[in-house]
Amino acid sequence: MIAKFDPIMQEHIRWIKDDEIHNHYLGYNIQNELINLLASEIKTKIIKKIKDAKYYAIILDCTPDISHQEKMFFVLKCVDISSTPIQVNEYFLEFLKVYDTSVKGLFDAIIDELKIVRLDINDLRGQWYDNGSNMKEKH
Repeated sequence: MIAKFDPIMQEHIRWIKDDEIHNHYLGYNIQNELINLLASEIKTKIIKKIKDAKYYAIILDCTPDISHQEKMFFVLKCVDISSTPIQVNEYFLEFLKVYDTSVKGLFDAIIDELKIVRLDINDLRGQWYDNGSNMKEKH
């Protein structure tokens, strides 16, 4: 264990155990902040790949979470021109909260997310929905 050999680490762990500090790198606040920073960077890189490819497709599915809040997973699919050989890849972007599961509500959620990530809807070339019976309306 590194703490055995590192006096600074030993002192830091002593502060934690003795409640002398409350915000430390072992705490959930810092860990969550690091996770969010990494997620943001990964999302930025995914959006750049999508923009480099120009055209993309979306894959969506809704499901309730443990608190019965409807969540829609948002996946982008594109031709990855930065890889050799060129590949078609799917990228999970995030879970979206859905308050209205009608066609209009889902459409609005999609449009809002595309605006947030600055993707042009005119470059959207395909849509996949799992069990999307509510998406099977006239238009």
